[in-house]
Amino acid sequence: MRPKVIVVEGKNDAFKMASIFPDIEIVTTNGSAIDQDAVDLLKKLDVTHDIILLTDPDHAGERIRRLLSKSLQHVFHVFLDRDLAISGNGKKVGIEHATKADILKALEAIKMVSKVSQSDVTHAFLHDVGLTGSPDSQWLRDVLSGILGIGKTNGKSLYQRLHMFDITQEKILEVLRESSGKEEIRTELLKR
Repeated sequence: MRPKVIVVEGKNDAFKMASIFPDIEIVTTNGSAIDQDAVDLLKKLDVTHDIILLTDPDHAGERIRRLLSKSLQHVFHVFLDRDLAISGNGKKVGIEHATKADILKALEAIKMVSKVSQSDVTHAFLHDVGLTGSPDSQWLRDVLSGILGIGKTNGKSLYQRLHMFDITQEKILEVLRESSGKEEIRTELLKR
């Protein structure tokens, strides 16, 4: 089993993670600019460690995920819902504001990046099941993404993440059917 490295954006995020995982190495990117020294360090660690990306649930965090996913081989993603990472005054978003329980729960849905995707998801399939192209698509994507633990998505990022994490049409349909106990989802699916 390879040792783990958790990647966060800033020093306050690092303090939060160190309080939860005192024995795991934590690397900060120093914000969305991504410090080149941090990237070089992560490339070296990637040879012997699994890299866990736990960036803030915002645009800058998504940018960091994309850049590091392209640069590293042993990448895992953990997504925290934005609502769980908002500061007390409601003005800031960051891992540092999440509770220990919420972070641990997010870690339960950790996803490994597949370098050669086996996903059979197509844009047409996403449209056919209402995940793109309809007025309620964003709402349905939020439900699916939340259950799958792949972070908030738009149509394009949903397609990319489904392939990145090897999620198939069958799995999507299974999740939608299981969640269809909720009346709103059942109604949406029956329209299709």
